[in-house]
Amino acid sequence: MKPIGSILLRPNARKDDGFAVSRETAKYLLSRGAAVAVPDAILPAFSGMGVSPESAGIVPDLILSLGGDGTVLAASEDAIARGVPLLGINMGRLGFLAELETDQLNKLDALFSGDYTVTERMTLAVTADLGAGEFDLPGYPLNDVVFSHDREDGLALLSLSDQDGNVIDYHADGLILATPSGSTAYTLSAGGPIVDDAMKAICVTPVCPHSFFNRSVVFGADSVLTVENRSPLGRDATVSLDGRERLRLPFGAAVTVRRSDRPLKMLSIDRHAVLSTLNRKMQMADMKYRNE
Repeated sequence: MKPIGSILLRPNARKDDGFAVSRETAKYLLSRGAAVAVPDAILPAFSGMGVSPESAGIVPDLILSLGGDGTVLAASEDAIARGVPLLGINMGRLGFLAELETDQLNKLDALFSGDYTVTERMTLAVTADLGAGEFDLPGYPLNDVVFSHDREDGLALLSLSDQDGNVIDYHADGLILATPSGSTAYTLSAGGPIVDDAMKAICVTPVCPHSFFNRSVVFGADSVLTVENRSPLGRDATVSLDGRERLRLPFGAAVTVRRSDRPLKMLSIDRHAVLSTLNRKMQMADMKYRNE
């Protein structure tokens, strides 16, 4: 692969106290001849290092996220918009979306030797119809689209249909439509399957369903799935994209979810099998919990 020449850092100030890890990372990259930029707001923390402000107009070959999975998700929007790969350094508990841990900065040498790979992760496109015409919700969620309800409203009734007219009604606390990347996030805790991120599929998993039919359903990547709010009380549902609430969905309104045409490019230095990576990171997270 082509050596990386310019890198935009996306640190998480809440996880990186005083930007200590970010500064160390920037120093490492600069020592190997890379051009490094950071958001203007945090530039003072990198004073005297030779780091550029993002506003200087650097055209990055790579976006480097420093934080947890939430930081990777936030940085993914920028990476998709720019069409450049994303690499994550984990500073959270699990960090399944991150490639490296903070003690593996030496592996960044692969960026300059070209000894890395770039894969494409499937993202979703979301369209809403509130009764006055369809409109696209902003962003391309990498993990999931989640339908839920207010606690005082009792169970939600969410009707799922596909492009062929098949319909499933879910009486549940919510419904998760996840990508393979998202199969290790919320849908995993709801009992959904782990799907290899090399696959292209949409996994539908109910949250606490009030039904004997509580299994996930995995749809093909070309499926067009529509979820209608059919609340027995006529109440709103909420629609969240990658954990951020984007829409209140009135009774009778619907949202359609399909594979987007804007995949996320993910840079990989040390490609692991999905199960071995998950097992390793779960063990790391368990150790962190027990040591606190």
